[in-house]
Amino acid sequence: MKLAFKASLAGAVLASTAVLAAPGTASADEPVTRCETGEICLYDGHNLTGSNLQLKYGVDTPDIGWAWNDRASSVWNRGEGFVCIYTDADYRGHHYSIPPGEKQELLFLYDNAVSSLEYGGCGG
Repeated sequence: MKLAFKASLAGAVLASTAVLAAPGTASADEPVTRCETGEICLYDGHNLTGSNLQLKYGVDTPDIGWAWNDRASSVWNRGEGFVCIYTDADYRGHHYSIPPGEKQELLFLYDNAVSSLEYGGCGG
């Protein structure tokens, strides 16, 4: 009787270990936090990782606010048209246009430097 109990206990332990070791379903290419169609999403990590700010396409943002000012390291434009990011508030400073559907790493001058954004591309 003791042998049967030990065998069933060992089987349960092995089964639970197999469940814990099973591969996950999340893809490394997919961001942890979603970005819905029609949104512009800023991420505080590279490759669309970390926390994100989701903005509806079509509403210009002259000041991104203190919580996200100079914080973004990547952007996903899931809006209907171009979006322009600026390094300073009120659409000033260095700017960069991101086409619809594009995922953009923010490097050099733009990494942790986004302060405002407008829709329709830079200057328009």
